[in-house]
Amino acid sequence: MKSLYLETFKAQTENIHPGLSVDCVIISFHEQKMKILLNKYKLSKLWMLPGGLVHKEEDVDEAVQRVLLQRTGLTNIKLRQFYLFGKKDRCNIDNNRDLLESYGVSPDDIPNLMSRYATLGYFAFVRYDQVSLSEDDTDLSMWFDIDKIPKLSHDHNEIINRAIKHIRLLIDVIPIGYELLPEEFTIVELRKIYEGILGEELDKRNFRKRMLTSELIVSLDKKRETDPYPQPNLYSFNMKRIEELLDL
Repeated sequence: MKSLYLETFKAQTENIHPGLSVDCVIISFHEQKMKILLNKYKLSKLWMLPGGLVHKEEDVDEAVQRVLLQRTGLTNIKLRQFYLFGKKDRCNIDNNRDLLESYGVSPDDIPNLMSRYATLGYFAFVRYDQVSLSEDDTDLSMWFDIDKIPKLSHDHNEIINRAIKHIRLLIDVIPIGYELLPEEFTIVELRKIYEGILGEELDKRNFRKRMLTSELIVSLDKKRETDPYPQPNLYSFNMKRIEELLDL
């Protein structure tokens, strides 16, 4: 069985910058749960983060945008670089070899996967309903709850954990949620996002007060009529205030 992704990768092997890759923690929100996007080859036992080796003619930021487009169909997404992962044993070369051979690809044809490479970690927030998951006969993508991530390939569990820690450190500095929710949302939905990232429950009243005091959100004079009684109040993001904070 041939993998279209691996065949394309093989054809481009001379265009690969040796020793450098990108991996992206793509985060979304659906049904009151924070989600992380994973993908895997169907003949592989392990899931992994969307990623790939950097091409010679592209910047690393361009490389991760290419990966994001391949996996989600999205463009012009705000990606944040957060760490360089370079442990000498971070790559499981034996797994790479077994995977290539299972698809009938000689490891000698893709030497970049047979040696150590460092990876730049990025994270991105995306709207769940705007993502088109990629899949072919050999490769698939799937959303996983942020608290139910399985054992992953290479050091990808460490990459996710460090991304979450990084976001937690910034959660009181950078606006969170505006990239995940629709234009109108409930305070419960926003609180669930914060709870999913922090890994703990938050006091309902204090959270609402803090969000309104921060001027990140605005209370609308309307309710979500599709929800059962009592219908929740709706809010919107104060994009002017958010843009001011992002420019700091």
